[in-house]
Amino acid sequence: MTGQRRRALEVRLRHINLTRDGRRILRGVNWTVAPGERWALIGANGAGKTQLLKLIAGDVWPSPSARARRDYRLGDDSVELREIRNDVAYVGAERQDKYERYGWNLTVEQVLATGVHASDLPLEPLTPAARRRVRGLIRRFALAKLRRRRMLTLSYGERRRVLIARAFAMRPRLLLLDEVFNGLDFEHRERLHAILDGLARSRVPWVVSAHRAEDLPRRATHWAELRLGKLHRLKRAPALAAPAKPRRHGVRTTAFRAGEARIELRDVSLYRDYRPVLANVDWTIRAGEQWGLIGANGVGKSTLLKLIYGDIAPALGGVIERHGHRPGEHIERFKQRVGWVSPELQSELALLASIEELVLSGIYASVGLNEPSTRADRRRTRACLERFDLTDFASKPPKSVSYGQLRRALIARALVHDPWLLLLDEPCTGLDPAGRRETLTLLERTAGEGVQIILATHHAEDLIPSIDRVARLGRGRLTVGQR
Repeated sequence: MTGQRRRALEVRLRHINLTRDGRRILRGVNWTVAPGERWALIGANGAGKTQLLKLIAGDVWPSPSARARRDYRLGDDSVELREIRNDVAYVGAERQDKYERYGWNLTVEQVLATGVHASDLPLEPLTPAARRRVRGLIRRFALAKLRRRRMLTLSYGERRRVLIARAFAMRPRLLLLDEVFNGLDFEHRERLHAILDGLARSRVPWVVSAHRAEDLPRRATHWAELRLGKLHRLKRAPALAAPAKPRRHGVRTTAFRAGEARIELRDVSLYRDYRPVLANVDWTIRAGEQWGLIGANGVGKSTLLKLIYGDIAPALGGVIERHGHRPGEHIERFKQRVGWVSPELQSELALLASIEELVLSGIYASVGLNEPSTRADRRRTRACLERFDLTDFASKPPKSVSYGQLRRALIARALVHDPWLLLLDEPCTGLDPAGRRETLTLLERTAGEGVQIILATHHAEDLIPSIDRVARLGRGRLTVGQR
């Protein structure tokens, strides 16, 4: 392969079908990704975008067929997938989830080093040239402050940035980026756009899938859409409609008087890996208030939500008072009255046996079931599955549905036990425009029914109309005010 290193890679798919768990995902796909081409790929949740990219990367095999062909070419020569497997870089949510699932708590520098060797874990010391490549990527992707941090201490958006940089460490001849803008704040979305723009001068082809209009690559040369498993080429850049804002609903009265404190944080600080994340945070959430939480990648939004939920505790001296939760009462009792949604939780729940079990586990605030469920709880779960249009997926394993469908199931899980508070960490990540519209409408209706919401997001358009207060987190400090 050394004599072929400078030749560009071309992928040809012919008559490709893919069936998973009895469901036809791809139907008769014919597609060529040629050297120098830059593709933007769109499609609704469940359309098959992720499976198509994984099939090109060699992670998924097409359904057997006499006509099906998946060919890779270097110049005029046909090559086997095994020969160029390490020249195809794929980044997607499932790849990111593997670090959490398998406990791969490498430093950022080590993760980038695995890209050099195209391996999951470090295999051998880097050469001087490879170390220079890693240092260059750290500068290019603005990772200097993170380089010695461990992967599992990073925020969702920070992990995403590291894995994109790792893909570039591979020096790929084909780059496949599946919804990689999810979780990135504005600054780092713009940085990634600029890096992709820079690749326009090379012959390295890339495919980027996206749901949001602002995430469509600006220098794409080709556009395609997956609909009902079929690939349709588009003549021009698609205009993805932003989800319409849901109408504001009236607010139901609650057992707490309006303005009465429900959760109080006083002088709360937190350190991770001896690094300050939160510093002397004071915050009161009062009955009837709906909050948006905003801030750049890595400032501590997810950490702050985990503090409120009870997954982590503040440093000595900080106080979290949860009114209605008796002193000494186990934190699980509080969690059973609170809904929780996060990308990390989705990764944990993806290993459960079925979507029904995933939603049912929300009643017990557990990952899976620690005890037999009651008939009443099963009835409640089935009603929630129907409410979220998940009945047809109830018996399917979470790993067999699309990322967006799994996110919808996670939100159903958060609401199955009628919580008084919803803690939402980037709840619209991975959802197509229709899915975001449905989710935001549901969250607005939920707020109107008296459920309080704290919603962390990078996208201002994901703040539902009922949210009237905003907390901004930066450099460990929290500032609060009216929206």
